Amino acid sequence: MREMTDNDVNGDMDDWAVWQLVDPLLPTGGFAHSQGLESAAHSRLVAGLDERVRDQTGWDVDTFCFEAVRNASTLMIPFVEAARGLHHPAAGAGGEKTSTDWEWLDRRLGAHLAGNHVANRASVAMGAALIRAAIAAYEQDEKIGQKLKEVRRISRAEKSGGHLATTFGAVVGCLGLSTRRAARLFAYLTLRDALSAATRLNLIGPLEAAASMRRCSHRCDEMATAAASSAAALRADASKDFAVAAAVSRAANTSPLTDLIQGGHDALYSRLFSS
Repeated sequence: MREMTDNDVNGDMDDWAVWQLVDPLLPTGGFAHSQGLESAAHSRLVAGLDERVRDQTGWDVDTFCFEAVRNASTLMIPFVEAARGLHHPAAGAGGEKTSTDWEWLDRRLGAHLAGNHVANRASVAMGAALIRAAIAAYEQDEKIGQKLKEVRRISRAEKSGGHLATTFGAVVGCLGLSTRRAARLFAYLTLRDALSAATRLNLIGPLEAAASMRRCSHRCDEMATAAASSAAALRADASKDFAVAAAVSRAANTSPLTDLIQGGHDALYSRLFSS
């Protein structure tokens, strides 16, 4: 029987970290947000199956989920990868330079989201929930816990800092996750939360949500890994002083319609979700 190596042990711990991050028991706040789906349903951009059969109008849930993950891939995942690279053990000891670079990343993401106050507010709220939950889960590990507490300290020092993508990148970096695994995990959480919202909005049922997850998974996986690989390559090709900026230099919103619809969420007469 083959003996277990250090690589086997590290891989097993990576698996446990991933499982904990996707587990609904970790209160990251994602289920309180529909990622704009509630507003899209009210505006008839997205319709449930019965409405689409009757009126032949509106996107189906699969299309909305694809657009949500596409936007997460092109805008958010470059920030996830940049923050992951800063906090990964392979990056070195960290310190003031890491803190300064992460703070710059967080502000840069805030500038991208400034035109959509709903998305901006949701990003900060979920980032705060994630770092709080991560610290609770890992504070007994002195090394990881200290790094996570430093991320929280910096985000609290900012007036409206600690966005989800940069916080998520810091968390998975501290846990030692790879570029590909971190990107796929972020895409999965985006898709899962959107489908959960679709179910609670009664646009689809739980069984159809499971089927939709399967239908969307391949394309979403491709988008996420491509975006992360591109950001990692840009960082690697740049000089050390400009590596962080290079990683997010091509980050952009590629689904402006969903962004626009989400911005009208606060104007809804009644709301089930926070965003």
